[in-house]
Amino acid sequence: MSSKEKEINWKAVIDVIKCNKKFIGALTSFSTVIAIVYCIFATPIYTAKVLINPPKLTDSGTGFSQVISGITALTSGGSGLLQKTDADIAIAIMRTDSVSDMVIRQFNLIKMWNRTDFDVTRRVLSTIIRFVPDLRTGFVEIDVDNKNPQLAADIANYYTVALGQAINNVAYSRANQRYQFYESQLSVAFTALKDAENQLKLFTESNGILAGQQERVIASISSQLQGQLIAAQMQLQSMSYYTSSDNPDYRAMQTKIESIKKQINQLSNRSIDEDITIPVGLAPKLTSEYLSLTRNLMFKQLVYDVMLKQSKAAQLDAQSEMVPLAIQVIDPAQVPLYKSKPRRLSIIVKGLFLGLFFSFVYLIIRNRNKIFIVRSS
Repeated sequence: MSSKEKEINWKAVIDVIKCNKKFIGALTSFSTVIAIVYCIFATPIYTAKVLINPPKLTDSGTGFSQVISGITALTSGGSGLLQKTDADIAIAIMRTDSVSDMVIRQFNLIKMWNRTDFDVTRRVLSTIIRFVPDLRTGFVEIDVDNKNPQLAADIANYYTVALGQAINNVAYSRANQRYQFYESQLSVAFTALKDAENQLKLFTESNGILAGQQERVIASISSQLQGQLIAAQMQLQSMSYYTSSDNPDYRAMQTKIESIKKQINQLSNRSIDEDITIPVGLAPKLTSEYLSLTRNLMFKQLVYDVMLKQSKAAQLDAQSEMVPLAIQVIDPAQVPLYKSKPRRLSIIVKGLFLGLFFSFVYLIIRNRNKIFIVRSS
């Protein structure tokens, strides 16, 4: 069984090229002329560039790692977050719709570009913006292409402002949520404090005056009894120097001392021996309830003071986040003087080679029977 193989007849290829030199030249010239005409009439495009040093968003010490974690999780699909550099996160933020909308509103691009809505304008904006990270230095270059060199420079420079504002928007949102939480807790603490004050006030109005009178009266009686007890004990001690314990006067004095002690015990509701103190066990129920209400009021006051301090601190944090973060600009965008597109030489060379390529392909297909030889083996 024989197999067929195709071979290229290079002699035939050369002959075909020689015979069709005019065709090749005409097609190549035609494509080159089209390229030249395009270069002449194409709208010149200018490129403005700004170089920035992105903020340290991955440094846990700055607190921005938690602030930006939500954005990076969304833009990176939640994978490899810890491997993201500051430049990667900054680029991801600048590619978000919120930053694009800031730029669109700032320069009224919907009207300028005659578009219908934000969605269409965002797609157009994405075609003229490039974010180029420098892996060696960590800097990010923002390139903006536009036929208006002044607008290109303005948009490039404004992206640094929009980046700082986007970061602060997220930070402010978190700080404001924290402030709202402490405000709600402060309201609860204030209500509890007022309730405790009202309970103590009600108790004082109901029992405070009576309890105070009782305490003053009993304290006065107790003081008088203790004074009498001390005087009787001193008298008894002096009698011991000149009389015996069997003396009727001595015994009478002992009886008087025991009687005074018994009265003091009844007032203080406790037994005493030689250590005599002013009784404080006044109206046990009222005193216990009063102390409980007082402790509750002090606790509620402490909770309110803590919540007030936390709320004020959170409010200051939220207010500080309202100021846009200043992005460090290494090299601001200048109005470009020379156009970057179209690149004439590159377009003309491409037109020349396209003409040669298509002419050769056409001739090979047309003369394939002469160029390819079938051999049996």
